[in-house]
Amino acid sequence: MDVDRHMNSIDARTERHLLAEVARLYYLKDISKVDIGQRLGLSRFKVARLLDQARAQGVVSISIQGTAPVDLQKSQALSGHWGINTVVVNSLAGSNDDVLHYVGQATAELFMDDINEGDIVGLSWGRTLRAMTDFLTTLPRLSVVQLIGAVTSNLEESPVELVRRTSLSTGGKAYPIIAPAILGDAQALAVLKTNPDVKAALDLFDNLDIAIISVGSWDPPASQIRPVLAEEDRKRLDDLGVRAEVAGVFFDADGNTVAEDFSNRYLSISPAQLRHVPRLVASAGGLIKVDAVRAVVKSGMITDLVTDHTLADAGLRMPPIIPAPNPDRIRR
Repeated sequence: MDVDRHMNSIDARTERHLLAEVARLYYLKDISKVDIGQRLGLSRFKVARLLDQARAQGVVSISIQGTAPVDLQKSQALSGHWGINTVVVNSLAGSNDDVLHYVGQATAELFMDDINEGDIVGLSWGRTLRAMTDFLTTLPRLSVVQLIGAVTSNLEESPVELVRRTSLSTGGKAYPIIAPAILGDAQALAVLKTNPDVKAALDLFDNLDIAIISVGSWDPPASQIRPVLAEEDRKRLDDLGVRAEVAGVFFDADGNTVAEDFSNRYLSISPAQLRHVPRLVASAGGLIKVDAVRAVVKSGMITDLVTDHTLADAGLRMPPIIPAPNPDRIRR
């Protein structure tokens, strides 16, 4: 009985190898069914059956590469209502994971459509940006810079991983910050900034061509940074009326940056440096983040927004926004 089981296992592996080889020759090498049959000693009909079997057993999966589903009318409406040049609104409903998937895809497409050889790209963190990296294909050679240290040990959500995955798509230079975002005091931060690898990333903050950020909601809470702060820090930020957080920069409901002295302990881009970025793309979805995204839009920093239709619908029901002027933005 053991011998029979062993022989069946061998037969199954052999069959799967045959399915994979036939599929490879047909789909990847573009060899006809007749030529595959001659090469492997099979009839054309047997090859056709094997290809069907390969698909049925999951040896082959076929996907159609298209664009993210976008509601153009709603995108234009929110652009005018919120005073942002470019808005992309995902048109499909679904679970939170579905929203992340489609908003991430739309962010990737917006990014890839308008990027130039040699650009310096800054990335924050967030699950939407993690989804974005799944859709990045071939990009021109870029420098990819991490905008804030890490607050989680979860590699999938780490900004280090986002920078690594994005740089693999560009063939360019990666500038990760392999260090925590929050330090105990200004002295510890000053010492860490002397590290050559950390300094290499920080030195590029003033020269970014584009930054892609996620928006964390402070109240209601949907932020990676809030849970890791000390209780006294959270209370102080609550008392200041914080509504949103972007790469360690805090915004109140009117779009003002607050608690800027926190940058004395945070290994991240500063509010002043964020204002200078020529193109700032915010990627955020979900109804829970509507107040946070509105706050950041009011600041006048955002040039592009990628979101989902639930947030867009809520935003369109609210009063219109006239973003604050941003004379500090570098024009390129």
